[in-house]
Amino acid sequence: MSPSTPFPHLLDPARFEGEVDGRPTALFLLRNARGMVVAITNLGAKVLQIVVPDRHGALADVALGYDDLPGVIGGSPSMGAFVGRYAGRIGGARFTLDGREHVLDANAGPHCIHGGPRGARHRVFDATQTDAHTLQLRHIFRSEEDRFPGTLALALSYRLDDDNALVIEHTATALDEPGPASFTSHIYFNLDGVGEGSNIHRHVLQVPHASEVLATGADGIATGATVPLDGHVHDLRQPRRLGDLPDIDLSYPLDGAATDTARLCARLHSEASGRTLDVWTTEPLLQVYTAGQLGVAAKPDVGKRGVRHRPRAAVCLEPQWFPNAPNCPALPQNVVAPGRPYRATTVYRFGVEG
Repeated sequence: MSPSTPFPHLLDPARFEGEVDGRPTALFLLRNARGMVVAITNLGAKVLQIVVPDRHGALADVALGYDDLPGVIGGSPSMGAFVGRYAGRIGGARFTLDGREHVLDANAGPHCIHGGPRGARHRVFDATQTDAHTLQLRHIFRSEEDRFPGTLALALSYRLDDDNALVIEHTATALDEPGPASFTSHIYFNLDGVGEGSNIHRHVLQVPHASEVLATGADGIATGATVPLDGHVHDLRQPRRLGDLPDIDLSYPLDGAATDTARLCARLHSEASGRTLDVWTTEPLLQVYTAGQLGVAAKPDVGKRGVRHRPRAAVCLEPQWFPNAPNCPALPQNVVAPGRPYRATTVYRFGVEG
């Protein structure tokens, strides 16, 4: 980075100080030795800003977000959030585990999405910034609040490494009874930088190790079946320009068994800026969402510096477990029980080419 390179407008931590549900909110800035900056609020553990260079060394903010606490509260609840305790949709807002039916709070028509109205994206985490590049967050999910079975303790960390990688690690521990869990990061990426009219049409995406997608029925609910990608319009095994494809909101199971070692699940490249984003994960599935529904509500969704969020302004790459799996015995299950914690790592590594 040249000394003359202008630094993008950074979010002001003072504008995120407040209270939600009687708990204090704050904004934390992580920095590495190469000048990369990531801004995270403990409300929903949301990543609201990521500053990285392009092929010429020019810095820009490549994550959609909001300028202040009222913006976060009034904006899209998934914007930048760490989603749980179950990512994606659970059909009919109910499931049965060990012969007992659990009825959840519906927040997407008759369905439950992203943990319901008291899911992680709405909760204030306990947060400690241990050094310039590490943030530790904790939250305890209780069944009397979100209707999922059992009490689940979540320990979450964001770490910014000097190779421009944002490393996200979590451990979910059941404190009493077992229950399903699936967490993911819902960052909205635009590698050309956040700005009015900016979109992802010249972004090229590859999901090299996924040969099928989950089949969905009404309202996008996973049925338990899969669809081969041979001949599919959204076959991403080879790099595809997003501007040439219809909207994507699909679950890509990763080929092979899940592993404790993170593997490459997606590669994103902007033809315009030269920025790249490689996504590595230990999770078994990648949700790809090209934000076709972003900002379509009657009320405008206004982000940082007055930028109005619009469809296809960003893409979300969300490693997780299988949506609606608690209702689909054919799908892999992730039930967290005492003595059997759920650990996962996802790495978002930024670079440049061309």
